[in-house]
Amino acid sequence: MFKKVLLAALIVTSAAFADFFNVGARAAANFGTAWGDDADDATWGVGFNAGVALKIDILPVITIIPGLEVDYRRMGGEQDYSTGVSDVSTDQTLGMWYLDIPVLARVKLIPMVFLEGGVAFSFNLSATMDYDETETTIATGKTKKESGDMSYSKFVNTMDIGLIVGAGVSLLDKVDVDFRLVLGLNSYMDETDEGYSLSMKHMRMQAGVIYWF
Repeated sequence: MFKKVLLAALIVTSAAFADFFNVGARAAANFGTAWGDDADDATWGVGFNAGVALKIDILPVITIIPGLEVDYRRMGGEQDYSTGVSDVSTDQTLGMWYLDIPVLARVKLIPMVFLEGGVAFSFNLSATMDYDETETTIATGKTKKESGDMSYSKFVNTMDIGLIVGAGVSLLDKVDVDFRLVLGLNSYMDETDEGYSLSMKHMRMQAGVIYWF
């Protein structure tokens, strides 16, 4: 008898918590660049992120959504300078892997439309710089090209904090489509391999889909 009562209590408790908690899977496209005092030459790049989210209903119109995501960010840059003997043009692409922990508060405007905002705590896993360099000798006009890649992890800060603002729609009970802007609050790279100090912060636009189980 006791086992039956305990089983019934567990079923009722699970059903009650199911009304307040939902686990979901999220995938999104990342369109990223940099902003800050030293980000004038930064260009946009395409990345992605994927992970899980937990939906916690606080009130009928307010929901807290923490998550855990693997995030790949990609952006470009250009650098032109002269040595006096030759002109050098370099195209650079920086690819970075992060582990993201976003925490958002969602407000439902109407049953299908919501606004959300919060903060993302990101931890850098790796960074790689790809480059294509063209050097043109001024006197002769001859060009020399060089391409390669190098690890850039030692120049990238371990932790990145971003402010999130966004909006979305709930197409079905189990599917959300969201659009987010993520602005970095701290410089992700303090200095280059030449020792120059930098002020460059992440800026990403995300288009994502969440499926709630």
